[in-house]
Amino acid sequence: MARQVVPPTESRQDAVSNGNRRGGRWRVRLLEGVIVLLIGLNAYLVYSVATSSAFSSSAGRSAGAVPDPSVFQIQVEVLNGCGEPGIGQRVMRYLREQGFDVVHIDNADHFEYGETIVLDRRGENGPSRAARAVGGALGTPNVLLQRNDERMVDVSVVIGKDYGELLFHEETD
Repeated sequence: MARQVVPPTESRQDAVSNGNRRGGRWRVRLLEGVIVLLIGLNAYLVYSVATSSAFSSSAGRSAGAVPDPSVFQIQVEVLNGCGEPGIGQRVMRYLREQGFDVVHIDNADHFEYGETIVLDRRGENGPSRAARAVGGALGTPNVLLQRNDERMVDVSVVIGKDYGELLFHEETD
């Protein structure tokens, strides 16, 4: 009887090359993962440098200086709370010259406001730096947090009867 020789289905060399292909795929996947991680880290570093440089320009100023309003990109409304005709237009022009985006002018709910107030409509734990910048530009210390998500602005300025003491009044006289 002759022995029948069954050819092996896979030679030793084929088995080694198949193992290398599987190991090669694993290495490629690992390398791709590392590349994605490095791209993400690079994007984070670029973002953090870009955002920190926007605020570093005002870091060297004195504590009493008004920050650059373009940093905040806020929308402001001006409300006449004193009854003086044209006061809203004058304040709007002044704030726009200072770099603020005044998007709305109207009368307040009444004309009996004794002092000008700046209301932060979007703040969380007190008035934001943006709202304080508006108050600083006008020269009023009355900056309060009064959230109102229904208003389509970030800051409301209510001009009171003390408008003659505000900074815009000095420049428009």
